[in-house]
Amino acid sequence: MKCLERRSILGLAASVALAAAGLLPGIATAQDYPTKPVTMLVGYGAGGQTDLVARGAARVLGTQLGQPVNVVNKPGAGGAVAARELTQAAPDGYTILFHSNAVVNAAPFIMDQVNFTPDDFEYGGMITAYQTGLVAHIDAPFDTLTGFIDWAKENPNFAYAALSSEARMYMDTLADANGLEPNAVPVQSGGEMLNALLGKQVVVAFSGGIHYRHPDELKTISATTTFRHPSAPDVLSIEEDGYPIGMDTRTTLFLPKGTPRDVLERISDALSVAADDPDFKKVTDGANIPIMYMNLDEASEEMRSTYEKNKGILTDGS
Repeated sequence: MKCLERRSILGLAASVALAAAGLLPGIATAQDYPTKPVTMLVGYGAGGQTDLVARGAARVLGTQLGQPVNVVNKPGAGGAVAARELTQAAPDGYTILFHSNAVVNAAPFIMDQVNFTPDDFEYGGMITAYQTGLVAHIDAPFDTLTGFIDWAKENPNFAYAALSSEARMYMDTLADANGLEPNAVPVQSGGEMLNALLGKQVVVAFSGGIHYRHPDELKTISATTTFRHPSAPDVLSIEEDGYPIGMDTRTTLFLPKGTPRDVLERISDALSVAADDPDFKKVTDGANIPIMYMNLDEASEEMRSTYEKNKGILTDGS
């Protein structure tokens, strides 16, 4: 009996030692990551800016990590459907989400069914900034936000494309302040938004910046960021027009809560390579998307600070 107990103890000790060394079959360590393909969820449909950048980033990550990074589009509720799925994934780095940070730092203050906080996820970094703005067809009879508001007062029940809850917030704010009567047309991707604008199915739309790929057909009439867009420096920001609701948004790599630090560092380091990768820069330059890389710690701090700032904007501090 004592021999059996001693063998059991020795066997357990050996298993622990093997696991610590990463040699026990079926037990992976963070140092081994990744040993199989990674699934990258994207919270919007194919064809938009987020999807475009996600696929470019996935190629860089796949090369750097030595495993394929497969993009899976999961549109719905402005990214909340994909984010919810991520919270149910194992915290092992094999399921990640590439999406706008607005799903955490804006949507919870606008959408009743979304209640994420920055502490619900880990972060692998941020890579690009959105040139979010109010956009119209080049033939629209206005060129500025003030001009649009004057036109909208005379044309009630106009249609606008709304890809996210933030888009509805911006239009609701403008409508409440000026007595406008808009009709929201929901779209599931930047591609759908572009088609609606180019086909003149809507008068205006809130774009994340992909509209800059069509400079001869579309125009920005207001930058809904705190800064003027590099791609349209003469267009006033929404704050310059007297509405203090500008919010800055960035593409972010989300991971499940509890993902090991060294896995996060591996992903963050791989993402950093995209900032100078020629093929990735072709993607972003072609769509006038600014690259603004942040590592995992900077991304975490950005998420927390913008969460508090946007809460003040979207809830009037309540």
